[in-house]
Amino acid sequence: MPPVSSTLQHLRAQYYDEPMPAQDLRQYHLSEQEIAGLFGTETYHPPNFTVPRHSHDLASFYIVLQGGLTEVCDRVRRDLGMLSIVFTSPGEIHSNAFHSAGGRCFLVELTPQWTDRLAIQGIEFDSSLETNCGELAGLAIRLYKEFRCVDKLSPLSVEGLALEIFASFGRRLEKAPEGYLPPWLRDARDLLHDRFSETITIGEIAGQVGVHPVHLARAFRKRYRCSLGEYQRRLRVEHASRQLISTRRPPADIALAAGFADQPHFSRVFKKHTGMTPARFRATFGLS
Repeated sequence: MPPVSSTLQHLRAQYYDEPMPAQDLRQYHLSEQEIAGLFGTETYHPPNFTVPRHSHDLASFYIVLQGGLTEVCDRVRRDLGMLSIVFTSPGEIHSNAFHSAGGRCFLVELTPQWTDRLAIQGIEFDSSLETNCGELAGLAIRLYKEFRCVDKLSPLSVEGLALEIFASFGRRLEKAPEGYLPPWLRDARDLLHDRFSETITIGEIAGQVGVHPVHLARAFRKRYRCSLGEYQRRLRVEHASRQLISTRRPPADIALAAGFADQPHFSRVFKKHTGMTPARFRATFGLS
């Protein structure tokens, strides 16, 4: 990893009162590349490193490749782990505090030509959005791979992957849930997060949160645009994704621990969500 030439105290002293532009963090860039009007930057930050308030001139998104961090934006706190993705509007002020393992991220910034092109389709970066969608993570990882291994067809591939990512982003903006979340619905969601690897029925969840199963199913689908079962499968894929790139556990063991019936079932569901087999997904990170 590159040496850290400025201390945290120096950065805080210099930028605490005013947001700092993102380019002042260039010492933490591992690589920079422009392809098809998109600027891709791989960054590394050491353990417990804090990036004070800063902003990006261009609309952007990033995926966490390794480690984790806490981002604070407009008093919204986001705890981000591997494969979390955050879309950020231009000029949006935020800060990042990396956890004890540090972090490695892949940042993609859009030229005005891209943002104008997307605005015609009604996709505008006027607010930030966080997601742990396995499908989006798979697309972002493939985009990262294109920026790492450039050839004459990379611009075509990058444009295609980017369009898929922004289409998914646009759909998520349209389906963004309203602010209020009933306590019982929050409890149902939290129960799925706590017990995603278990076999659990709608009736059992409804009984624990104190509502009728039919009411739970309808309200959950209206809020999250998917069934409880689909939401649980997504949680299993996200957990398995992190295990694939952070451990060398056999895929069969990861599949069982995540709650899949067997490895073939795991492979089918994983490919449906990410567009890649578990083996290809792991190989993207140099693991086999």
